[in-house]
Amino acid sequence: MKTAKRVCLYLLGFLILAIGINISKRAGLGISPVSSIPYACELVWGVELGKATYFVYMGLMALQIILLRKEYKVRNLLQIVPTFILGTFITYTSTKYLLFWLPAPGNYVMQLVYLAISIVVIGIGVSGFLIPNIMPLPAEGLCAAIVQVSKDKIKFGNAKVGVDTGMVLVSALLSLVFLGSLKTVREGTILAALLVGKVVGFIMKHYKQRIVEWLDKGEVVEENKAV
Repeated sequence: MKTAKRVCLYLLGFLILAIGINISKRAGLGISPVSSIPYACELVWGVELGKATYFVYMGLMALQIILLRKEYKVRNLLQIVPTFILGTFITYTSTKYLLFWLPAPGNYVMQLVYLAISIVVIGIGVSGFLIPNIMPLPAEGLCAAIVQVSKDKIKFGNAKVGVDTGMVLVSALLSLVFLGSLKTVREGTILAALLVGKVVGFIMKHYKQRIVEWLDKGEVVEENKAV
């Protein structure tokens, strides 16, 4: 029962995250850092955002192998599973499918409203797939690899900032070289980088314990019955 609930919450987290990413994309003010390179691939080469996510995240998995070498654990290849799940959800929660009803914002104020909604939704989604602690996305896996290679001299939070910053810089470079302007990185990208973590922190502080208790509830009842 507990495992089923953990998997459901894990999948729900990815679904909510994908919806948030697509709302962010609809806002037109840049996209969250972890989706910035896939978004650049979509604008430059026409690769749909969900499919671009597959390729970019597999590249992040390859970076983990390069960094860790012999210390790389084969089980980390399972990161391809959440990559496939998220990429698929991004495709089918886009405005071509699930969010077909979502109108384009008519002015800058509405763009900011969409952006604010997307930041909250992304934060909820990230919390949803982190709490079950099943398998991280390759971006977080790369952060963990950096921490391991540095022998804990670089903390996970700092590694996360570095990975996000690197992805934004690569996205910005692709945009400048191929599109002639910063179409993939705007104020929305910066705000997402600053605020999504705050939303996750708020949820973890105020709701994580309740969610964990809900996840454990069925198992406690089963153990009592067994006794």
